[in-house]
Amino acid sequence: MARRLLACAFAVLSVGCTPQQALLSALVPDGAGSMLLSHLQSVEEGNRRRIVELEQQGDWAGLAKFAETNIVKDPFSTEWQMIGGYAHSQLRDYPRAIAYFSEMVRLSPDEASGYHFLAEAQRAAGQPQRAVVTLERALLAVRESALTHQLLGAAYADLGQSRQAAESWRRALAIDPQLAEAWFGLGRASLQLGRGADAQEALAALERMRSPRAAELRALLAKQQ
Repeated sequence: MARRLLACAFAVLSVGCTPQQALLSALVPDGAGSMLLSHLQSVEEGNRRRIVELEQQGDWAGLAKFAETNIVKDPFSTEWQMIGGYAHSQLRDYPRAIAYFSEMVRLSPDEASGYHFLAEAQRAAGQPQRAVVTLERALLAVRESALTHQLLGAAYADLGQSRQAAESWRRALAIDPQLAEAWFGLGRASLQLGRGADAQEALAALERMRSPRAAELRALLAKQQ
């Protein structure tokens, strides 16, 4: 799972996005502007407009600098840490992104979103084992989080641990059976484990949801036959 990552956490699904970014887009399915605004409840309106403007321009260096300036003013703001991490992830400076998201978690250890962003930055940096540890920590803070289990499944899949991945996706779906990415992941992992009936169950769920992922899973199933 290559490079679709944190870009799609702040944008709608776009052409050329990879499966990892598709997963990340579940963090904010309504698109870039709405995602940014939804995470900036305590940020002043003028700053909110400037953030969205920089995001729409793709000025990631400018957004990173804007975040850093405001972190100096308000070092306890998880919102600015999130913006800083996002900007650096867009610049593919994953060590810096990880540092920002780690601070986001430190400042608000009971909020799942920081763990989610941190784990996806770690996956983007080629550190899926660290992502697993991060998401397991998240589950200690927020036990009934379907998205946490979904992202944990993806991290296990990165490690080639199909059984653990399937278990995590099952837990996600037990909480929210409408998670298309979890159904797709479960179907793919089930094929790898030789569990054809589970893969067919996942395909049926995706078809009921009219998810584009149904066609991808159907193609994988066809290759197995």
